[in-house]
Amino acid sequence: MVRTGEQVLKLLTLVGIIVIGLAGVYAARGMYSDGAYWLVEMLPRGGFYIFDPHRAHVQVLVQAPVALAIWFGTLDLNLLIRLQSVGFICVPLAFWLGALALQMRSRLFWLFLLAFTVSYLRSNFFAAGEFSSAYAMTAFCASVLLRPRATIPQALLMLVTAGLLVKSYEATLFLGSFLIGLTTLRLFKELQDERTTRILFKLSFFLFLWAAYIGARSTFFQRAYDGKGAANLGALTELHLLYLMLIPALIGWMFTKYAGSTRRWLGLGIVVLAGIYVIYSLRWDPSNISYGYYSYAYRALCCFLLIGVLSLAALIRFWPNFFTNAASAETSFYIQMAAIAFFGSMAWLMLYHTYGYYKWAQRFERVAVELRVNTPIDKTAINTIHGLTYGYNWMWGNPSTSILLRGNAEAIVLNNSIYAGQEQSIYENLKASDSTESDLPSKLDLYPLKPYIKPSLLFP
Repeated sequence: MVRTGEQVLKLLTLVGIIVIGLAGVYAARGMYSDGAYWLVEMLPRGGFYIFDPHRAHVQVLVQAPVALAIWFGTLDLNLLIRLQSVGFICVPLAFWLGALALQMRSRLFWLFLLAFTVSYLRSNFFAAGEFSSAYAMTAFCASVLLRPRATIPQALLMLVTAGLLVKSYEATLFLGSFLIGLTTLRLFKELQDERTTRILFKLSFFLFLWAAYIGARSTFFQRAYDGKGAANLGALTELHLLYLMLIPALIGWMFTKYAGSTRRWLGLGIVVLAGIYVIYSLRWDPSNISYGYYSYAYRALCCFLLIGVLSLAALIRFWPNFFTNAASAETSFYIQMAAIAFFGSMAWLMLYHTYGYYKWAQRFERVAVELRVNTPIDKTAINTIHGLTYGYNWMWGNPSTSILLRGNAEAIVLNNSIYAGQEQSIYENLKASDSTESDLPSKLDLYPLKPYIKPSLLFP
């Protein structure tokens, strides 16, 4: 009965993740941030928009739903917009669901749920990012490597995933290095795998090595990043990040044999902390929304949180003597309760703000349809105070969004008037670029994006 109850709880968490995916697709969350710009660039090309060769594998993967629809003759912009959200949101979630499904009968399931919570649910409202798929694929590969007995099909799927990781995101410098270590550990510690499975693991090892090299080369030699800015070290003092660090540490302690009778109080304490965090997060700060909940720069910090939680799972898998077996009903109950409370606190906020984005996009679409002259977004009714659903616009993304939501027309909702170098219009941008006057007519043919049509409102 206890095992049955635990399996039901695990299934419910998987259903919760699926609901997050469906809500994101319906709300067209793929348009948030850079997503609208990606789609505007894909449409005139009639397929993929590969703008970074070091991330090409993931860009092909997440853009495939839109590219295939275009190739099959789809002209409905509403459908293409939501298909883009399928690629951005459902592709990484599919890898996460696979990682969790592989651990359904293992206590490590709760560690992988923690890994999902600290990485996806914090930074991935920003769906148009290769980091999302890179983190999810890392989790899937780790789940295969931590299986008690990996099958040949599972090892083969990991090999394919390792190939996709090669050109996915600069963080493979760290993610690839982590998977190199985990694969080596598996090969030396688990000697019962079939010969074919071990060969597939060794092939994956070399792909992880390649991925780490590509990530390192791109990071240090082909990008001008400010390491301090990219890591957002100032976030180390934010309550949001401290919460993400504290809860996995407490749950990890609950797995150890030293936790003893404190498990009960730790479990109850985590539930209380989760409730307090939800209340705190809903007392919204509308002045800094992008770096509050949606947090562009959290992606770097979430990479290391992901590696940390997966490393804990590896320790529990390969050095069980340092940890409790969590076999007793009481121990298992408190660990489950804590993990679900933590997941629930973050999942609820993701769903809440997905709804908020949908309501914001409704205002954006109505205003964009009604406007007749180019207008900065801060001069419209879109971005005024609307309670807890305020301010979902992304800097520099509004012109592309208005092209799509107006129904294949020139950009009319511009970026905030205080931003330097704001886009006055597509034509103004082209004239300001390196294009010659003779190039302008051909480039202007891209806007409107003929022959794509938008027969009705996307956000009724």
